[in-house]
Amino acid sequence: MLVTVIIPTYKDVEALRLILDALQLQTYKNFEVLVAEDDDSKEVSDFLVGYSSSFVIKHHSQKDEGWKKARALNAAILLSEGEYLIFFDGDCLPYSTFVDGHVKLSEPNNVLCGRRVNTGDMMTQQLREKVLSITKIEKDFFSFWSRFKADGARHIEQGIYLSPKNILYVLLIKLLDRKKTLVGCNFSAFKSDMLKINGFDESYPSGDIADDIDVEWRLNSIGVKNKSCRYAANLIHLNHDRTDRKEAHKNNFDLMLKKQKNKTVYCKDGIIKSYNEPLKINQ
Repeated sequence: MLVTVIIPTYKDVEALRLILDALQLQTYKNFEVLVAEDDDSKEVSDFLVGYSSSFVIKHHSQKDEGWKKARALNAAILLSEGEYLIFFDGDCLPYSTFVDGHVKLSEPNNVLCGRRVNTGDMMTQQLREKVLSITKIEKDFFSFWSRFKADGARHIEQGIYLSPKNILYVLLIKLLDRKKTLVGCNFSAFKSDMLKINGFDESYPSGDIADDIDVEWRLNSIGVKNKSCRYAANLIHLNHDRTDRKEAHKNNFDLMLKKQKNKTVYCKDGIIKSYNEPLKINQ
């Protein structure tokens, strides 16, 4: 099965390089990568032109007009050739088993819901400076536990890898992961299902809700069920400053409730509406 890995990015070539380097090491090889840039920077374009990879890389860019991540993701869906789509954020580094975990757990009428380890400033800096690598963490994760704790990392347990074919994995998911909610930093679905809901809803004014719980309720509404991929599709998140999103979250949440009340499952401002104009494909 051909898979499309979709990576949204914005002004962080350093993290993008680390992500692509990690994707070179994937145990599952039949995938392409789509870089969905919510900007049109020469730095990203030049980097991708010069980057040598074992997989196909496509790059969509667009004018920087504030938060338009949903638009970039919709462009990536339209440009994708894989029948299965994996989404994760441009500040997260995947284990070598990341794509394989999503593929092995993929199932018709299901959306896979994963999580990530949130590092602190110290380990983030070490990863960015290549003093530390995602490969070292993956191979000997438990030896890094105390370092994660000292760094103020959160959700450290999400770095534990278990093969999805292992009976322990099946039992652990049944016992510990009853609440399978979709988060935008780590999820996957069949392309056909994302097309049925017209992709991401671009009408949300800011980067909150549009790429996770809004997608979740609309997928659920067409009969796509949530399924966990925790511990099988691991990510390490690079720490960064966060803006206060409380007001934005409330506004977006209220807007989502209106859409739910109106049963707007097929979003009006999604893939179809947005791409009557030619897409800019850089690579």
